[in-house]
Amino acid sequence: MRPPAYRARTAGAIALATLATALSPLTADATATDGPVPSPDQRVSVTLVTGDKVHVNGRSVRIEPGPGRKGLVFFRRVHRRELTIVPADAAPLVTAGRLDAGLFNVSRLLRDGYDDRKRRDLPLIVAGAARPSGTRVTRTLGALNGAAVSTRKDQAATFWASVKAGNARVWLDARVRASLDKSVPRIGAPAAWEAGRTGKGVTVGVLDTGIDAGHPDLADAVAASKDFTGNAKGVQDGNGHGTHVASIITGDGVADRRFRGVAPDAKLVVGKVLDDAGNGTMSQLIAGMEWTAGQRLRVVNLSLGVSLPSDGTDPVSAAVNTLTARTGTLFVVASGNAGADESVGAPGLADAALTVGAVDGDDSRAPFSSSGPRPGDGAVKPDITAPGVDIAAARAQGTELGEPVGDRYVRASGTSMATPHVAGAAALIAQANPGWAPARLKAALMNTAKPNDTDTVYRQGAGRVDVGRAVSQRIWTDEGSLSFHVKAKAGKAVTFRNDSSAPVTLDLDLAARNPSGEPAPEGMFEVSPAKIEIPANGTASASVTVDPAKASATGSYSGRLTAGQLTLPVGAFVEPPLHTVTLSGIDRTGQPVGGTVESLPWVGLIDLKTGEYARTFVSGGKVVARVPAGRYGLTAAVNTLAADGTFKDSTLFSRPVLDVDRDITIHADARRGKRVSARLDSRTAVQSGFDEAGVSETVAGNAAIFGIGSDSPAVGLFAEPSAKTTDHPYAFYFVTTRVEPDGPRAYHLALLSQKRIPANPTFRVPDRRLARLDSRYHSDKPLSGRRTTGVVLPGQFFPSGGGEYAVSLPGRRIEFYSPVQNVNWARYLETGESNTGFVENALDPPMSAGRSLRADWNKAAFTTSSRGMRKCARCPMAVTVGPFDSANASWQTKPETQTTVTVHRDGQLLGSADSHTVAVTTPPGRASYSVHATATRQVAWTALGTRSEARWTFPYTPTSKAGEEPPLYSLRATGPFDLDNRAPSGPFQLTVKVVDTRLDTQAHPLPTLRTLTAEVSYDDGRTWHETKVTADGTNRWQAQLVHPTTHQGHVSLRLRASDGDAASAEQTVLRAYGLR
Repeated sequence: MRPPAYRARTAGAIALATLATALSPLTADATATDGPVPSPDQRVSVTLVTGDKVHVNGRSVRIEPGPGRKGLVFFRRVHRRELTIVPADAAPLVTAGRLDAGLFNVSRLLRDGYDDRKRRDLPLIVAGAARPSGTRVTRTLGALNGAAVSTRKDQAATFWASVKAGNARVWLDARVRASLDKSVPRIGAPAAWEAGRTGKGVTVGVLDTGIDAGHPDLADAVAASKDFTGNAKGVQDGNGHGTHVASIITGDGVADRRFRGVAPDAKLVVGKVLDDAGNGTMSQLIAGMEWTAGQRLRVVNLSLGVSLPSDGTDPVSAAVNTLTARTGTLFVVASGNAGADESVGAPGLADAALTVGAVDGDDSRAPFSSSGPRPGDGAVKPDITAPGVDIAAARAQGTELGEPVGDRYVRASGTSMATPHVAGAAALIAQANPGWAPARLKAALMNTAKPNDTDTVYRQGAGRVDVGRAVSQRIWTDEGSLSFHVKAKAGKAVTFRNDSSAPVTLDLDLAARNPSGEPAPEGMFEVSPAKIEIPANGTASASVTVDPAKASATGSYSGRLTAGQLTLPVGAFVEPPLHTVTLSGIDRTGQPVGGTVESLPWVGLIDLKTGEYARTFVSGGKVVARVPAGRYGLTAAVNTLAADGTFKDSTLFSRPVLDVDRDITIHADARRGKRVSARLDSRTAVQSGFDEAGVSETVAGNAAIFGIGSDSPAVGLFAEPSAKTTDHPYAFYFVTTRVEPDGPRAYHLALLSQKRIPANPTFRVPDRRLARLDSRYHSDKPLSGRRTTGVVLPGQFFPSGGGEYAVSLPGRRIEFYSPVQNVNWARYLETGESNTGFVENALDPPMSAGRSLRADWNKAAFTTSSRGMRKCARCPMAVTVGPFDSANASWQTKPETQTTVTVHRDGQLLGSADSHTVAVTTPPGRASYSVHATATRQVAWTALGTRSEARWTFPYTPTSKAGEEPPLYSLRATGPFDLDNRAPSGPFQLTVKVVDTRLDTQAHPLPTLRTLTAEVSYDDGRTWHETKVTADGTNRWQAQLVHPTTHQGHVSLRLRASDGDAASAEQTVLRAYGLR
């Protein structure tokens, strides 16, 4: 198991670092969620807390500095397909711990619905100081000595100036997401009922999506309720999650006795902190926690989680600890559904939380159940497990959560389902022991849990809850578990309590295993004494000692202390010897940096063996990391500021291989940097958009990037030449876009130097070494457009750089590109604003040096495209159509188009949406699928493409794999149209072909269409004329048309294609192109 102390859990670890692998968000929802990647046809904007804007068009990213912020340096970070953009004046505050890195995580802001289209303000949590200017308090949060505030995005500059001048800590008020017939008897609840423990007299808090109080099993269960979401129906559950959770705790089984809850006589206090989509915010959750804890409830259930990296010091975990100590409330929290090691989510990371994982019917850990240890200190989490797979409980009326079981119940899986089993068990123990503190309730359930001997304590804590044992047990420990983070021999006391009327003698045994699962060395773990006598109604103590000097390896050890039937999980993280890596900086004027927070250098230190980034912190104006011996890669940036605080330049440093076997100090002297630039044949071309320089490397099988960039030619980019490395794939890159202001040429350059930062990072780039595109911008009406370009380097997902320049439609431009192998260009054309015009994503032609090709944008004929994607294994299939797509586009986005899509399977409707996308569940087995789409538009910027209808029929056998794409395709038609998208009168040849825009073309091959018919209309579809069609290869045809000489209007197009068996496509487009 990887040592948890060195895992980078905050963005303060790096300024711009890329690790392109998949990430499961840390949530405790009952259904799977997809990773936060913008849709390929999505055009959205996000305003950062600094006032800067990030525009995302599919895979194109454009940064727009806020008012008065042009010339700022920005850092681009992509980590596991999470896009983060950090302005250079904010990055040091993230490193210093004053700013939440989530404030700059663009993917997270989009996922949480904080983009500019959905809200005009930015929700924040502020603690520890006076409230910054430009904010409005929405909630006071006493548990944090702070408040939830909002700042209008058009006032972000005022807020940002106040933050920089003050000392407040600021977090994004991030989204919180929602994470019995056989399970209740399995945890021993009937035995507790027979002993008279049914929860009577105990009130349990449930903070969730609300409750259906009209369900027969929950009638008269709710003692109090409050809505924190602004729902017009109060706490009414429009999702189903909260009702399901509540009935696992206290459902009385009136509708069906099989589905009785754990504590059927307990009462509920219900706080609706999640909306009907299962989403809430951290401030809503904290406010709900304060409300329930303020009523002195013994137990509160939190079947939810926050998707943020944390070591237990985040706001919601801190609130759990504070409120537990202040009010005596035990918070029972879901561990999360991420499944991986070190993936337990907040607030389950809190020391005081009773954190619950999920097991299946065999008491084996459910694959989705999040595991520990806790990042940072290696502590044992989760604390306990409970049944969480296929749990049947109450169904809220009108909701669709899970699999229905009759009319009143539903079956669902998740740590959300496991958690209320433990909350109900805690209610039974609280009834039996009304004076117990939350720590004793927690320890009692953990002491009596049933461990799975085949798994570690970091995956199950104490084991599966057994409340039947807990209500009859009379021997306890004050501690629920022991966690050690040791550099030297250390011990901790365990206090045993005997609540019986007779003394008890227990034999103590402690067994542990090393990180590889082998028995720990003799003498490493010791318990003393070996036998303990506990007097009647008294206590006795034992000591558990861990000696790392006897360890067989560093890392996480899993053990268990046994005392009779009582068990106590023991975890120990043995820390390897650490060395200090220190980076100090000097700017280009010779002045030391780091004297102020704003001038700190930015550092990334990556372990070349694991691909993990080291944590960094600030000490004496320097950036410091404490790491084990090993081989690392170090990359850093030092900025030089002008006297007025503006950025003059940024200098990149890199040590591709840094052997750390002792304390090391690196002096990054920006005066050793060489200017990064490109020399072109054009003498007038100037920077247009964002230039970016950095290093791209493959570390532990994953592509990583560290780069610096700016939109201003006045800000210089420099790089210190590095040593050559052959240790791992490594390259220096420079991405720039240059445009002639009054000329036809534009340059898109991705310049790479393999194995090192070169001695002279000025690249000579003559036109003859570039690929040339004769780009033609078509439109039937005059338009102003913007071309944006980025380059996707090998192994990456989001592009680097950000070229941008204006184009006129119709018009032409000569565009040059670097023909770099394994590099893809993200090329977009935008017209209009966010809700008007169109965005076109172009396919890359095969580029080679010295070769001249033609590239057409927005070219007729306009037809309908289609595709599908399953974003995760348990996700529905998202079927998307693109009405009025141009002939050469990969895809077009047109927000002013009204579209309806329906999907059928063997004639049965699967789903329909008044949108260009519909999500449908695809049952297993081969079947005939049909996708039908209609679309209309009336816009000022074109007279073409006014109405369309399309249908695809195809056989399909779903596989339910993440990333699966069904055999959907596009029928495209084109010909020798002019820049106005018009065809000449008389004879005209139209080429029709099948275009496959899928990423995976192997899993479901496209059909071979054997026949095609083509018809045209010159009166907007009232009459149609068939044309002669000849085959021209596989899935390609030539249609011979004769346009009338007296007609100067528009041509509508109808196409029908078939494989002669089960696959066919047909579409009709009114005004597919014009006539001149």
